[in-house]
Amino acid sequence: MKPSSVYRWVRDTRAILLILFIPALIALSPGISPAMNFQAESSGRMEISGSVKASFGMTQYLDWVDNHSKGDDADLDATREMAINAAWLVSDRLKAVISFQIGEGTTGGYFGATDALVGGEEDGNEVVELDRLYIDYTTESKVNVKVGSQSACLNDLSYGSNIMNEVPPGVSVKAPLTPDVSLEVAWFRIADLMDDTLGNTDDQADLLWVKAPYRLGSLSLAPWAAYASIQKDVIDNAPSYMRYAYFNYPAFFSGANAAMADPTPTDDVTSYYLGVTMSSAPSDDLYIQGSFTYGSMDWETAAVDATVAGFFVDFVARYNMGFAKPEVFAIYTSGPDANDDDLDMMPVLIGGPTYTSSFFGGSRFNDNMFDSYDTTYAASMWALGFKLKDIRTGPVSHEFQIMVAGGTADDSIFQKPNDTLLNEDEGVLELNFNSQYKITDNLVFATELGYMNFSEDKDYNEAVDGEVKDFWKAACALELSF
Repeated sequence: MKPSSVYRWVRDTRAILLILFIPALIALSPGISPAMNFQAESSGRMEISGSVKASFGMTQYLDWVDNHSKGDDADLDATREMAINAAWLVSDRLKAVISFQIGEGTTGGYFGATDALVGGEEDGNEVVELDRLYIDYTTESKVNVKVGSQSACLNDLSYGSNIMNEVPPGVSVKAPLTPDVSLEVAWFRIADLMDDTLGNTDDQADLLWVKAPYRLGSLSLAPWAAYASIQKDVIDNAPSYMRYAYFNYPAFFSGANAAMADPTPTDDVTSYYLGVTMSSAPSDDLYIQGSFTYGSMDWETAAVDATVAGFFVDFVARYNMGFAKPEVFAIYTSGPDANDDDLDMMPVLIGGPTYTSSFFGGSRFNDNMFDSYDTTYAASMWALGFKLKDIRTGPVSHEFQIMVAGGTADDSIFQKPNDTLLNEDEGVLELNFNSQYKITDNLVFATELGYMNFSEDKDYNEAVDGEVKDFWKAACALELSF
């Protein structure tokens, strides 16, 4: 598939950044202090940080299914990447920020990729991936404004977001109203095909939100509201439903209701959200978090005016015992019924919860080799989990995780292990053991071991759709930070 104009523009921009920025760093390196900080005479100073990582890992049955094909064999991957973060500090209230990765991309920068189009990425993606690029300005009245591509997490749940956890371009404003109350307003362009060759003008998607966090003693509350609009041409012309960062609802509509022959929307898709997050620290050692979210999405097709609507709640409690930090978490979200024009689940957009490191996106390797689950949403499921974090043995720290989860969708739909949503007959048992060894102040050796057992639906046909297998992974990485 030929790249669209948006990809050509991004590719050229990345190439320019690589040509101009990296040689500048090399040229300046003799005068840079150990903290990578250098001073200009009159226009501020630059701070640079980053990391270099080489990773190795094996995994099998990422989708829990053995289709008796070569793709089911255990696979050893080796990846490498470099992350650069830079900030030009003009004053205490004004700065420019940029961050990008080299050798990361969607394929993880595999070793020995010789069939690439550009820069060694196996599927032809560019070797440079731009993340943040924005101007940060704070007024004398302490109103903060960020304009450009920036980290945007709605934090609608205790571990990330089901709605927005990405780095899109946009504008965000945070203003203190009183010492305990503030207001945050943000707009983000979450998709733009930027290709009018077919006369497509409704080819954009936007997200707006408003938050009003406030503090009452040890309790912090943040009520919020959000609105999303995905224009019709984005859905009609996107090469992949996942590429433009919204959920594959056409597949889920047809999966829940076989009578809906054409789930493609005939008009723009809109979503509305209301939620509240809370946190409390009753003592120095105890910390509690929780959230509640309700969302509704309008999805009009040629046959029906469908709705995706539901709720999500979670709860997390952590305690510091000194030698370790135990944690418990619970998740519950509504699930869809069968043969219903509507989907009774909370609509999700660019999420990526990080509760655990195998089923969810809490792995340090997710951008590399274990990305089958880094976009798994906390949708149509319940879960109970326990972690024992920061188990210290000298320079080594460990984390143990266990999670039991089940589905809330009707047991007559979504009966395959790899269809993302869980139904009432399906369940997951997950175990993870992750370690980190601090070799020096700047050098870390990290490992992850993961295992998941999937309990399939009683009506799932293994002879037709593949034999259900246990997922496992084993990975390690050497990370140098600077």
